[in-house]
Amino acid sequence: MHDTFQLIAVGFSHAFTLSNVIAMIAGTSIGIVIGALPGMSATTGMALLLPVTFNISVECGLLMLAGVYCGAVYGGSISAILVGIPGTAASIPTAFDGFPMAKDGRAREALLYALYASAVGGVVSALVLMFLTPVIGRFALRFGPPEMFAVGIWGMFMVSSVVGKDVIKGLIMATIGLIVSTVGADPVNGVPRMTFDNVNFIGGIEFVSLVLGTLALPRVLEMVETLRTEKVFYKALVSRKWYLKPSELFNHWKNMLMSTIIGLIVGIAPAAGPTMAAIISYNEAKRSSRYPEKFGTGIADGVVASETANNASTGGDMVLTLALGVPGSAACAVFIGALIMKGLQPGPQLLRNNPIPVYTFFAGFLLVNILFFIIGHLFIQAGGQVVRTPLQILAPCILVFCVLGAYASSNSMVNVNILVVSGLAAYFLGKMRFPMPPFILGLILGPLIEANFWASLLISYNDYFVFFKRPLAAGFMILAIATLIAPTVYGWVKAKKRQPAWHEPE
Repeated sequence: MHDTFQLIAVGFSHAFTLSNVIAMIAGTSIGIVIGALPGMSATTGMALLLPVTFNISVECGLLMLAGVYCGAVYGGSISAILVGIPGTAASIPTAFDGFPMAKDGRAREALLYALYASAVGGVVSALVLMFLTPVIGRFALRFGPPEMFAVGIWGMFMVSSVVGKDVIKGLIMATIGLIVSTVGADPVNGVPRMTFDNVNFIGGIEFVSLVLGTLALPRVLEMVETLRTEKVFYKALVSRKWYLKPSELFNHWKNMLMSTIIGLIVGIAPAAGPTMAAIISYNEAKRSSRYPEKFGTGIADGVVASETANNASTGGDMVLTLALGVPGSAACAVFIGALIMKGLQPGPQLLRNNPIPVYTFFAGFLLVNILFFIIGHLFIQAGGQVVRTPLQILAPCILVFCVLGAYASSNSMVNVNILVVSGLAAYFLGKMRFPMPPFILGLILGPLIEANFWASLLISYNDYFVFFKRPLAAGFMILAIATLIAPTVYGWVKAKKRQPAWHEPE
């Protein structure tokens, strides 16, 4: 333990050098901007900056990439709140309550809650990364295909949190999402499915285009409708807050604690990442709330749960990446590439063979999460002006960003066509009160569930009970079943309490 604290002290002394501080500030600022742009992501930002790290020191390059990663995960909440378009997939649940808050004139309040929650989740995850990487690395080895399948089922059963008022319509949309997620090559045999002989669909339908189409294009059309009917799309700003009071933040401490734990656990699971952490945390916050009916209407709890969890998962992702050499997410795969490029081999021997660069990274990862809290306040004040922009300017700008985001995801006009088709379909389905979040949930979790289901059967020789024979998988399956039946039980208990007591007539 003494050696650990000594290495941490050395790591901080290296992280506080001028070049490393500049790299962290630049990476964090760039990451926030990239995360806020629809269609971009932490992975894209890190990949774009990877060539920049060729000619700078190991520590400087890694800290710049860490800044981009953490900044982008937070930055996705800015566009999710202001225009209802998640900048990154991890901010999809943030839009459920953040955007209604912005429309209600509480944009800065929502942005501040997102910033503070992100900072709390990020700082805790950085501390866990710093002190518990070797221990957690050994725990992460227990996550195999059965465990990941169980985690996916747990996430899928949380559809109850996003179905809206009409459960049947919500389940229909979730089913459609699962079906669409199966388009492309079979994960086991590589056989094309539902591609209609179109080679562009062999790898599946582009996720970024579908998200932008289903969540962004309907917003643009709603803005155009508002112009024609002369209704108010954004209410006037209720307040111009610069910061949150400690008492305002303390009111959400239970939500933050639960969301941080969920984010760390899900982050450690291979290939789960910030998106699933945010979805699971949002559902748990709604399930445990005293007023679950308010979720989706513009409540700070929804923003806090999502943003705390997705930033808490970043440290878990990095634990997996550094301790085992297994990328916890797509962004971490780019980070592994940067490590190898610098001559560092991620895995169990990394801490032993290269302690100084690793502990410098640990210290910098903590500083990055503090930096984006400071820099984020500047973006909030500028971002708050978005809701004051005339819709005649705002709507076309959003449309341009959506088209650019869809095209840039794979440099193909096919994705722009997917954007338009899915956007029009989502717009008309929205008019018929079909909710989009369950569709997105099915789209995200479908590949994870399917791939790990078949992999589990292969390693167990078609034993369908393998999901209950392994303790960790069984625990997640039990949790999933409890999540599924919890709303029904809660409704039954609530109805029972409302019934008047029956008295036998005298």
